Amino acid sequence: MRQKLEKWWKRIIAVGLVISLLSVGFVIYPKQQKIVLTFGMFAGNKWDVPDDNCYQMIDQVIKEFEKEYPNVTIKYESGVMKDDYSEWLSQKALKGDLPDVFMVLPEDFSTFSSVGMLKNLDSYTKIDKAFKKSNYYEGSYNAGTYKETQYALPYESVPTLMLVNKTLLKKEHIKMPGNHWTWDDFYKICQKVTKDTDGDGRLDQFGVYNYKWNDATLSNGGTLFNQSGTKCNLSSEPIENAILFTKKIEKISSFRNLTSDDFDSGNIAFRPMTFSEFRTYKPYPWKINKYFDFKWDCIRLPFGPDGENKTQVDNLLMGISNQTKQGDMAWQFLKKLCYETKTQQKIFQYRQGISPLKAVTNSKQAQQVLEKSMGENMTDKMKLLDELMNNALQIPKFRRYNEAYQKIDSEMTRILTDEEEFDSNILKLKQEIDKLLNQ
Repeated sequence: MRQKLEKWWKRIIAVGLVISLLSVGFVIYPKQQKIVLTFGMFAGNKWDVPDDNCYQMIDQVIKEFEKEYPNVTIKYESGVMKDDYSEWLSQKALKGDLPDVFMVLPEDFSTFSSVGMLKNLDSYTKIDKAFKKSNYYEGSYNAGTYKETQYALPYESVPTLMLVNKTLLKKEHIKMPGNHWTWDDFYKICQKVTKDTDGDGRLDQFGVYNYKWNDATLSNGGTLFNQSGTKCNLSSEPIENAILFTKKIEKISSFRNLTSDDFDSGNIAFRPMTFSEFRTYKPYPWKINKYFDFKWDCIRLPFGPDGENKTQVDNLLMGISNQTKQGDMAWQFLKKLCYETKTQQKIFQYRQGISPLKAVTNSKQAQQVLEKSMGENMTDKMKLLDELMNNALQIPKFRRYNEAYQKIDSEMTRILTDEEEFDSNILKLKQEIDKLLNQ
């Protein structure tokens, strides 16, 4: 009887202690099995601009996550460079040692999805009540979709804009174009500014640097491949017109092989540029080495007669290994990285892109961070970024996409400079690509 009373009294004391601890904010964790999650990442960034903070942000997020889940430890291998990352992951997959959660380069996504390296996330995205895909910009979210299945979430987004040399335009008495300008507007300005300014018989001032056939294709409503990746649309009217327009633009400068130095010296009016480059080179100290002799700004790319002012948005993705044994905890960590507002705000502080979450990119906090780093009012640019992200073009994803695109791109230089047989060159290339896609 005495032993029973002692056990009963100890239980009462224990329950009282738990209640007391809870009342002052202590959290009682049940005894849990220790979990080690591995994370795969590369050093630097996807967009090849200077980045000294790639580990700092990740380390902060890991520290926060391990505090939220005391039974979890997250480990990652540092020092893997971006150029080696795809091969590094592939070797890990062959050895059955893929990280539980890992970064996915956009050029690898369709391959990794099709060969089974990435876990199907539909069971999480559809059941987790704390997750709403509508919080993302649709284009960025769909970047992680392959054959109507979600395999990855967007971590960071980078749209392409048109950089404008405002000083050069002012010198030539040309009004700054608006965000809804056309190919015709673009061509007329390029034609007007391209000239020999010192009288030596050689052109030394130009309209545009690095404007590619694909920039024109995207802004003219052209879709290079069908959704299933079995057919190339190279001979379609929007794409043929885009290629011919690119040729027309390059002809103004006599197909001169211009370089970034020509633009940096202030002798070119326009240059397509990713927002990551804009962010990197606009603030001090980079601005003392780049574009310091003229005033510049950014707008949307011009659109053709069959399209709109749309552009491609590049997305760095993250996914879960199909080999993981810790799927539920991996999903929580993936959400921490790609979905949590607090984490995504750090994108503006430590990274060069923007958040794929609408509320984060449109937040006052994001604007304040950009204004502090770039030294200017960002109100109009924040609206521009939101427009670009809301109108991002969808690029079909299939296993041979990169191979097919690279072959077209390598042949395009010859097609653009060939004064004859345009139609036959396009048709021949289309037939070669169709054959490649259906091997």
